[in-house]
Amino acid sequence: MSGSLTRIVTSVSGKRSADERLGEVIAAAVRVFTTDGYRAARMSDVARAAGLSEAAIYRYVESKEGLFVLAIRHALLLEDMPSGAEFPLRPPSLAQMIDQARDFVAAEVPFGSLARALRAPEPGDPAAELEAVMRELFSLETQTREAADMIERSARELPELADLLITGLRQPVLRALTEYLDTRAKAGMLRAAPDTPAAACLVLETLTWFARHRHSDPYAAAIPDDLAEDTAIDALIHALVPAKFLGGRA
Repeated sequence: MSGSLTRIVTSVSGKRSADERLGEVIAAAVRVFTTDGYRAARMSDVARAAGLSEAAIYRYVESKEGLFVLAIRHALLLEDMPSGAEFPLRPPSLAQMIDQARDFVAAEVPFGSLARALRAPEPGDPAAELEAVMRELFSLETQTREAADMIERSARELPELADLLITGLRQPVLRALTEYLDTRAKAGMLRAAPDTPAAACLVLETLTWFARHRHSDPYAAAIPDDLAEDTAIDALIHALVPAKFLGGRA
């Protein structure tokens, strides 16, 4: 996974290259598209947010659709910021980007601890295994928060984005998580839920709320990130892991 798109690098001299300015333009685009949605957002709004003229924006990318695609790709961590690129950039169309995002997610999910857990025999410490899986999911939700917020806002206007969000991004994670919970419950390592897909939704939605949606709640937004992560994961572990496997966590 690549780094956050919002990191703005400034040289020692204080002068910014075109590549560095592009990062600012894309970060501004994310803010504008998240607030206004795709239809209402204007290139002039992005220019104002980036501290540039509208004409300057078109030196970096040829169209609003192109800028929207760039914003999603970088906020979703699908690629690094281009370096030494030829401007204006000509990104793929929105339809092509959606297909690429689906292919990327299909190749990456399951990933990390979840992929290893699905391949592995019964763990010696199911609580530790579940914690590792959930911490990676929490981290992913945190890293892609800007992209998810932008996609959710614009999905109200663009049905193809709504489909990407539900079937392309969310469902692959839920399928893998459901398989994992079901396998471990059948082995007696996790509690058997009344409905395993519903339990997977509970896990993912809890992690998503604490990683992303709490930022829109004035009270919850004040909770530090590490404390929010620890609180959500501690509650889920105690809900899903039988007491005999909790050890010192009980």
